[in-house]
Amino acid sequence: MIGAVVPSLTATGIFGSVLTLADLPLVSGIMFMLAWQHPWLSTIWMGFAGTLWWYLLSLLAEALFRKKRVLAT
Repeated sequence: MIGAVVPSLTATGIFGSVLTLADLPLVSGIMFMLAWQHPWLSTIWMGFAGTLWWYLLSLLAEALFRKKRVLAT
C-alpha cells in the first residue's frame, strides 16, 4: 500500500506485498481481503494470526531439533 501513498516507492510496495504473501500465505490473504473494508480488523488479524503462525512454526522446529538430537545419541 506504500506505493499508493508514495509513488516513488511503488516497487518497494509491490515487493512488500509479495514478501508478505510468501511469508504467511493464508494469514496474509485474509489480511489483504480485510484491509480494504476493515483496516483495524486486518491489523488485529495479522497481529494475532501472524504471532500464532510463528509460534506454531517454532514448536515444529523445536520438535524436529529434539527428534534429530535423540536420533544422534
